[in-house]
Amino acid sequence: MHKLLELLFPPKCMLCGQLLGDEKEICGQCRKKILLNTAPPRAEKGAFFDKAAAGLWYETDVRRAVQGLKYREKQHYARPLARVMAYAYTHKLQEDVDVITFVPTNRATLRERGYNQAELLARELSEMLNKPCQPMLEKTRETKPMHGLRPEARRANVLGAYRLCCEASQVSGKRILVADDILTTGATLSECSRMLKMAGADKVFCICAAAARKTSENLEKY
Repeated sequence: MHKLLELLFPPKCMLCGQLLGDEKEICGQCRKKILLNTAPPRAEKGAFFDKAAAGLWYETDVRRAVQGLKYREKQHYARPLARVMAYAYTHKLQEDVDVITFVPTNRATLRERGYNQAELLARELSEMLNKPCQPMLEKTRETKPMHGLRPEARRANVLGAYRLCCEASQVSGKRILVADDILTTGATLSECSRMLKMAGADKVFCICAAAARKTSENLEKY
């Protein structure tokens, strides 16, 4: 059945859409152009997380791939994007963690989309890094779309929007890695980290598939 599906729907590069040969998920040309042999972008400290890193710049083909996972039901993109995140974790974060969790989405979005892309990335990453993955946070209210909001508005938008959904004993003293798809100003990751720190987490690190370049709209320190 798998071979038949490949004949009917031949695999294409996640980034450029070209038919794949012996490569998996990403063609050789795209590998040479953007990933794996270059240092991942943006590894920084935030207001409440100890360090955050991302694997790729959120632009052009990478933007389309991340949006494909997030909005167009391309769940199979989670594995190659998580592989890039694993590379960023190893080469940029360079921190040992006890457990991986993820940024939660609200229930309405989960019902509509059918999945949380951050959870898909976290579970793939868990397998690659051989670390347990556990839901630790839930979203308590709907927030405005972050696109177009200034950094201070982003922080206000997510303030108090998350709460712990597990026993505090599962967080206390732990070094936690929070997975998400995109790092922009870090407001969402910072708020999630704040809740984990309040529950007693020792350290909170964050890992994303892609990061926006710093611009006049997101230069403020998160």
